This record gives sequence, C-alpha cells and structure tokens, in this order.
Amino acid sequence: MEQEFKWNADPALQEAVLLWALDRNAGRAKLIQMDARYYDTPDGILTAEKVALRLRQENAERVCCLKLRGDAVRGGLHAHEEYECPASCIADGLNGLLRQGAPQALCQRLLTLPLEETCRVAFTRYAVQLQIGEAKAELALDRGSLSANGNSAPLCEIELERKGGSERAFLALGGALAKQFDLQVQMLSKLARARAL
Repeated sequence: MEQEFKWNADPALQEAVLLWALDRNAGRAKLIQMDARYYDTPDGILTAEKVALRLRQENAERVCCLKLRGDAVRGGLHAHEEYECPASCIADGLNGLLRQGAPQALCQRLLTLPLEETCRVAFTRYAVQLQIGEAKAELALDRGSLSANGNSAPLCEIELERKGGSERAFLALGGALAKQFDLQVQMLSKLARARAL
C-alpha cells in the first residue's frame, strides 16, 4: 500500500521546504518533467470504480501506472494500491502491469474496453530523497497545470511519499513537517482535481 501526504503550496512555501530538506543532508534535488495523461472509458467505468490509469512521460521515460484507491484521506495521508511499469502506450502498459502483479481480472478487462484520454497533468517536480531517523521518504515539490474538457487550473503542491523504513517514523515526519510549515492538507488527488474541471 502506497502512502503519501499531500499539501497545498505556493512557490515561496515550496522553496522554504526544499531548503529545509537540503539542510538535512538530503542530497541534491532531482528535476523531473512530468506529463501525465489519464484514461477512462467513455461511460466513466474507472472513475466509478475509483481506479486511476495513466501514461506519464518522466523526462525521457514513459511509465504506465494503475492506482486502486484505498483508505480515505486522514490528516493529509493518502493510501492506495499502486502498480507501474515502463510502457510505450496504454495497451503495452496494461500487459506490463499484469507482469508486475496488478489484478489480472482488472487488467484483462481494461484491455477489452475502449479507453480515451480524459485529462492531463503537466508539471515540473523537484524530488529529494530523505532519510530522517527511521523514516525513508521522497519529498516532491510539484508545479504546473491540470487540464480537462478545455479548461485548466494551476498546480502547486508538496508531497511526501513513504519509501521504506518505519511507518510510525514516516507519519511522525509528515506531522512534524506539516506543523513546522503550517501546511494545509490537499484532500484530492491530481486526477480528482483535473476531472472536476
């Protein structure tokens, strides 16, 4: 189960949090250009089943991802089941996800359904790997735009994703970071916000 905190931000707040991370021997921030295209059936089956299917360009690589929404957001913590693999297109990705252990029945069904792009999220990510005590996490500062149905909206947020270590330490790190910078919880995923446009 993937776990991540998601908070609203502005550029100044992102810069302050980045400096905080770099002061903790996090190493250099990695710059990643992201262009994510989300897919659904014309009648919205994936939306109804709380499934996210995307093909995302990450610098020079393409990655297909399938997310199955899990627990409700608690204190800014999002939890979901997630599978991803390199892919040139959605069909290639679904076959790759099957090999990664994604739910077989779901992937095989998606391969038979008509899928269309429903929305897009294009952004720049500064990613920093953190290890503080027993917590291992990636701090991501995302800035760009959400678009769907001919509409668009700006995107500026901070994410902290668990990458291993103690769950308790990760939760404590997220709580401490939110308190220190008075971070405001973002209850909705990028996909949910884009779909709402």
